[in-house]
Amino acid sequence: MREFYAYKYSTSHLFFPKIIITILIILGLWIIIPKIIKRIKNKQPLFPKDQRFFVENYDKVKLFGSIILLVLYILALEWIGFVPASLIFIFLFNVLFTGTLERKSLLVSGIITVVSVIATWFVFGVLFNITLP
Repeated sequence: MREFYAYKYSTSHLFFPKIIITILIILGLWIIIPKIIKRIKNKQPLFPKDQRFFVENYDKVKLFGSIILLVLYILALEWIGFVPASLIFIFLFNVLFTGTLERKSLLVSGIITVVSVIATWFVFGVLFNITLP
C-alpha cells in the first residue's frame, strides 16, 4: 500500500508556517475585499487622498524604537542565542512601552521578562524539544 503523504523530517518544520501564512492571507482578503466592494458600490475612490496612514500625533519614539529593537533582536538571536537576546530585548520593549524609568516599573518589566523567557524556553526547548536559535 502506497502512502498518500511521505513524512520527511528534514522538511517538517515548513508545514506549520505554510498553514499560518495561508490562514493570514485568507483573513486579510476577508477584511479587504468587502471594503473594496463597498467603495466601488458607493463610487468612492479606492485610495482617498485625504486618508492618512498614521493618526495625528502618533508616538514616533515607540514606532521607530520598536522597529529598531526588532531588527537588533533578530541579529542578536544569531550572535548570542535565544535566552540572552530575549532577556535583553523583551526587557527593552517593556521599558519602551511603559515609558518610565521608575524603579517599580523596571522591576515589574524585569520580572515579566524573566518569567516569559524562561517559560518559553522550557515549553519549547525542553518539553517539545524544539531547537531555539
